[in-house]
Amino acid sequence: MDVNWLLNECSDPYTLERLFYVERYAWLSLSPDMCAVISLDGQFEDVNTHWERTTGISREKLQGAYLIEHIHFDDRERALADMQRLITSDIGSTTFSFRFLCKGGKHVELNWNVIFSPDHNAYFCTVLDPARDADRLAYTDVLTGLKNRLALGKDLPDVLAQAREAGSGAAVLFIDLDGFKSVNDTLGHKAGDTLLVRAARRMKYVIGQQGTAYRPGGDEFVIVLPRADRNVAAGMAGQLVERLRSQYVIEEERVGTGASLGIAMFPADGESAEALMEAADKAMYSVKHCGKNNFAFFASGTDDDPDCPQTC
Repeated sequence: MDVNWLLNECSDPYTLERLFYVERYAWLSLSPDMCAVISLDGQFEDVNTHWERTTGISREKLQGAYLIEHIHFDDRERALADMQRLITSDIGSTTFSFRFLCKGGKHVELNWNVIFSPDHNAYFCTVLDPARDADRLAYTDVLTGLKNRLALGKDLPDVLAQAREAGSGAAVLFIDLDGFKSVNDTLGHKAGDTLLVRAARRMKYVIGQQGTAYRPGGDEFVIVLPRADRNVAAGMAGQLVERLRSQYVIEEERVGTGASLGIAMFPADGESAEALMEAADKAMYSVKHCGKNNFAFFASGTDDDPDCPQTC
């Protein structure tokens, strides 16, 4: 449906409303997954019938309720911030998970794939229950085909446990694409999504069988390298930065981007998944501070030290 054409050419508000309704109804009815349309203020405008199977809440009960009422208190700030970023950061889509309050007071962790539609002024969400839909789709980013945030949260502790048992190291590489927002602003969301897909392909090509790539959401990616030492991590990071700075051709336009990459090493920079992710994130932001399009290892005191860190 060409929404822009309809808005410009169709002067009948009722006709527009009916067309949007039919489009939304078809999507909700045909999807095999739980789906929801959520308003800007967080109210369930419409859902399909699959929710009752997982949550015990009927379609009629869920419609009109507010999402925040069903998000576990400890997950609210992060989940709502991820949704808000779709509007404020011009990110086309995102993936996240949180504990959802079901009938009877039980919380179930659900995996959400969300886009924001300016034309509908609403969020369109597809939702999977990993426990019920125990297949690769529950742990896959819909846009890029990489593993998602939920898979990262499941896999990284296992990698660290294996490294601890073997007495070996491991590396976490946190990647943020430089210039992504500019592509979205100048060429639109479709071009931005295309850039994310192409960047993901480049990452998979570079890392091969040496590690696993994840897209937690937005323009951020994580690479996990099992059995990696500092030299292996630096070599991989250098290849990734070099490959991701090469131009793309998107919609007949040459697009130049780059990548800021932070590295955290196990066990030197942290012994838990959370500590390593935080360290890699800090190292990535130190690269942003120092001019972008490079990589750096985490250094203790990164937050306080304005000097640019060494890359190796």
